[in-house]
Amino acid sequence: MTKRRRETTEVRQQQITEAAMQVIGQKGINGATTVEIASAAGISEGNLYRHFRNKEEIIKSVIDKIGNDLAAILAGVAEISDPLQKLEITFKRHLMYIEGNVGVPRTIFSEETIVANENLRARVKGTILMYFQGVKEIVEQGQKIGALGTEMDSQAITSMFIGTIHFAVTRWLMSNFAPKLTDEAEGLWKNFAIAVTHKD
Repeated sequence: MTKRRRETTEVRQQQITEAAMQVIGQKGINGATTVEIASAAGISEGNLYRHFRNKEEIIKSVIDKIGNDLAAILAGVAEISDPLQKLEITFKRHLMYIEGNVGVPRTIFSEETIVANENLRARVKGTILMYFQGVKEIVEQGQKIGALGTEMDSQAITSMFIGTIHFAVTRWLMSNFAPKLTDEAEGLWKNFAIAVTHKD
């Protein structure tokens, strides 16, 4: 009986987290009230507080979900032997993931999470560092076998990889989601690949 209640709570927390990401995607963190999150999850606000103490705890759960989703993207390419192919698939899946979840950039790049709230900032930093390290390991594999150039160190190439995604997403948000990120993915990837595979 206890186990069943715990599983139900975990499912409800997941539903609330997904609803929060959806509302944040529409209205940003500051505009996402607990009333609206509860409504999107199909529950009352009172029921929401049975699963999360406050809005900050919900945002932490959203950040954790983003981290888990990014980790899943990395895990999805783990068995691919070609590091350059690993990077390409990771790059394109990352853009696809964001295109389908506007709440991701509106959480990660929010002033609330990177400036105002130290606890949320630390959470986001941990998520970014985890993903950065995962990409960096692929880059180092590529450099080791000669698939990637060594003019830049792995840290710089990884920063370029993530920075290219960041720039594309920022432009996409500012252009009211046009053109689609997935439409631009191939061109963006080719430009990145040319830069990092060039050898003197």
